[in-house]
Formats: sequence, structure tokens, C-alpha cells
Amino acid sequence: MLATHAARATIAIVVTAALAACDRSPSAVHCGDHLGGVWETDDGAARWHILDGGARLEVYPLVRELPAIPSGMQAAPSRIELRRSGREIAGEVVRRWHQGAHICIVRAPARIRGCSGDRLTLTLADTGAPSFPSCASSDDATRTQRTQLVRRTWP
Repeated sequence: MLATHAARATIAIVVTAALAACDRSPSAVHCGDHLGGVWETDDGAARWHILDGGARLEVYPLVRELPAIPSGMQAAPSRIELRRSGREIAGEVVRRWHQGAHICIVRAPARIRGCSGDRLTLTLADTGAPSFPSCASSDDATRTQRTQLVRRTWP
């Protein structure tokens, strides 16, 4: 009888551990925590994959997120490069633009403004088309910014 209870207890522990390992439900997050995973807006219009390397974070789009593209130009998907400095997480949105043989790299400010529960607030400045061939783009004061409230969907 004692062996039966021990066997049941062992099975219960193994099953509980297996279920916990498969649990992908989001947990409360703080900006100092590991932020790696997939994050998206409630409407699914924006989805980002964050790779958290501690001091540096890389963020890649998982949905098409191209700005208005003038005739004769091509734009690559953006990449976000962020750095942790104390409590701040900030960096740049980077987008490559092409016009014929000319290539321009546009950089604009980006930052995570806050983290709470299973959500974070991401603010991104515009990486619209530059002037070719000089690659001049609008300065930070005239760039439009958009803020997205995203929630972790995986892991």
C-alpha cells in the first residue's frame, strides 16, 4: 500500500513538471527581466520577435511593416537595435532603402517606455524614405512617432 502511494505521488510530480514545462502562458514582466519572445498588438497588426542578449536586444518584425514607398524606391523590413542602460531600454530603428544602385540606411529613435504585467510599450520613430543620393532624412524633431502596446504571446 505504501508503494502504491509512493508510485502515485511520483506520477503526480512527473505529470505536474511536464505540464509546467509546456505552459506557454505569459507571466508578469518587468523591463529588467528577460524580454525575449514574440510580442504583438491586440489587433495583430504588429508582431515583433525580441532576442534579449542582456545588455543588447534585437527586435525583428514578424508581419509586413513597410512605410509608404515612393516610386522607384525599395525598402527593407526594419530592425530594432536596443541597449539597456540602468532602467532605460533605448536605441534605434534601422531600415535600408534602395534606389537603383544607391543604398541608404535610415536610423530613427526607438525605446521601450515601460513594462507591466504581460505587456510593454514600444515607441518607434518614422524611418521614411530618405533623399537620394545624399541619404538625408528628416531630423529627430520632425519625425513622427508611433507607440505600440504589445503583449507577450510566446513563450
